[in-house]
Amino acid sequence: MVRQHLVLTPLAKVREMMRSVFPVPNRTIRVPVAEAAGRITAGPVYSRLTHPIRDISARDGFAVRSRETAGASGTNPVRLTDPYWVNTGNAIPPGYDAVVMVEDVIAEGDALSTGKAVSPGEHIHPAGSEIREGEMILPAGHWIRPCDIGALLTYGITTVDAKEVRIGLIPTGSELVPAGEVPGPGQVIESNTAGAAVLLGETGATCTRYEITRDDPHLLRAAIERGVRENDLLIVSAGSSAGRRDFTARIIDDLGEVLVHGIAMKPGTPSILGRIDDKPVIGVPGYPIAAMTAVRELAFPLLAEWGFRTRSPETLRARLVGRVTSDPGYDEFLLLAISRAGNRYIATPLPRKSHTQMVMVRGNAYLHIPAGVGCIEEETEVEVTLTGPCWTIREARSPPT
Repeated sequence: MVRQHLVLTPLAKVREMMRSVFPVPNRTIRVPVAEAAGRITAGPVYSRLTHPIRDISARDGFAVRSRETAGASGTNPVRLTDPYWVNTGNAIPPGYDAVVMVEDVIAEGDALSTGKAVSPGEHIHPAGSEIREGEMILPAGHWIRPCDIGALLTYGITTVDAKEVRIGLIPTGSELVPAGEVPGPGQVIESNTAGAAVLLGETGATCTRYEITRDDPHLLRAAIERGVRENDLLIVSAGSSAGRRDFTARIIDDLGEVLVHGIAMKPGTPSILGRIDDKPVIGVPGYPIAAMTAVRELAFPLLAEWGFRTRSPETLRARLVGRVTSDPGYDEFLLLAISRAGNRYIATPLPRKSHTQMVMVRGNAYLHIPAGVGCIEEETEVEVTLTGPCWTIREARSPPT
């Protein structure tokens, strides 16, 4: 049964439950290499070509027969017989086995000579020295980086089979209107699923945002059934609390099982973890900061367990401005404004208002206060996680003394 009074489960226990309960989706997708950055390889990728296909020059200069340069020195230049000009990357003509760099060549009329002897293979990249046909380029489970794209194309790969995870995002609430409309009294523009889709998309997930579902249990049931059928992970935005119009937990319980309703986490306390057809269903609060925190702290660890990871966010040490108190029974994620004071960073806590998105806009980091910690004193140096790149942090207007 779904409880009206939430019994809170520790965040660490919820995460461990998610890792142990839900199987890894067995789904792949074939994508063009040019669009593959951020994807995870489903299997090893092997070269279709030998590269370079022939010996090529490693320098601008002249292809020569190395034996003809024997004994050459600055005081004893040797005349080159039939040298062949090559640019870097040009194929070496048959019968030539070395390159004399252009700066080591002396021109005397039409004759060319060198004061530097070269050995066989000098300044030459041999055929197949980079990779040979059939050799592995990338292993299975590799997170494809922008620098991998050029290599894949160079070695004859135009498409790659990647792991795929599909995430459905259902916005709920009769007060919601789509972006682009002007909200009336009591209405609000739906934005939670847009932000979540961008955040989750950084892991390589394929996200589908569904239409707004009104506060009608029959409509929400149909939306959840469809979302579970079409995705590997379903996230329902709003309706996760215990109010009269909060139907999410009840419907998950009817269709499957509510594993957790209420997590000892701030913001995001009324979040739900359910299971339908062996697939995870996460219900997040409607307040924007609470919704984004729940997505980050619940969905990200599960996706990482499945092999879908985003770039690790930057962290730094900063000195806390003011004393911070926290309920020791909760893991809290406190938004901060980080500024720079000389060669130090200072962290100013922002108001705990999970309903206003301007707090997220003004913040550029957050502090994880673990359960069991009730107070952090002013001036304490803490490790913070940035929500943007470090270079965007500005100098404090009036650095503290």
